[in-house]
Amino acid sequence: MKEKTLHVVNGMSARYTLRKGFELMNMKENIVYLPIDFSIGYIPKDFSDKELCFALASQNNIKAFDALKKFVTTDYSVYNKVIVWHGWSAYDLLLLYLMSVLVKENLYQVDIKDCEALIKKQRCEYPDMGYVSPYNVFEYNMISLAKPISEQEQIYYQKRWHRWTNSKTTYRFSSSKTGIIKEYPNDYFDNDIVDAVKKYSSLMHVVGEVMWKYYDLFIPDSIIYNRLNQLYWKDMFRLTITINEEKNETL
Repeated sequence: MKEKTLHVVNGMSARYTLRKGFELMNMKENIVYLPIDFSIGYIPKDFSDKELCFALASQNNIKAFDALKKFVTTDYSVYNKVIVWHGWSAYDLLLLYLMSVLVKENLYQVDIKDCEALIKKQRCEYPDMGYVSPYNVFEYNMISLAKPISEQEQIYYQKRWHRWTNSKTTYRFSSSKTGIIKEYPNDYFDNDIVDAVKKYSSLMHVVGEVMWKYYDLFIPDSIIYNRLNQLYWKDMFRLTITINEEKNETL
């Protein structure tokens, strides 16, 4: 009987990378992805509907409830291998920590840092899955890097997950230089967003400018876009209040 394997990644982009890479290798593998980025917002303390809703609501992504519920309630014991593909971004590592809680046995990992040829090519000591292309998966036979997670490693990862469920800040980013996750407040890069808005009229240029300033952190562009949108509506609200107050004063 053929061995039943499941590959797990963070996000649709990483799933696409693996799928296309496996196609180049003439392989058809089962791939699932975590439908939420736990590097931002609330991390559920358990897997109850209430806690899952808190996490999704903190990202205005409540429509992903069914997908997230399915992910955390899947019976992973039916697989001979559950392989977590990850780099060293906070969202990749938090996926690894989560899976160490959800999967009781037969848990494996592909740590892309183990791909020496890719590390040398990308010149990044602690890359994330965003550094991996479908051709890399094929060229370096990256599936061969899969290795079982020991009991001691799994216990350590479980402890890391429970540590981060107590995170009180909005953002959790890791450094491409150290691979260490740290917490950051909601307004961490607000001043740089404001400065960039003053310099550029293009939204793309604004986001690119902010990301360049924090190039050593794994910050998805979606986070900059979301924060920019929040600041925009915050300022619009303030402007509306000011105009209404001025109108009242003239009455």
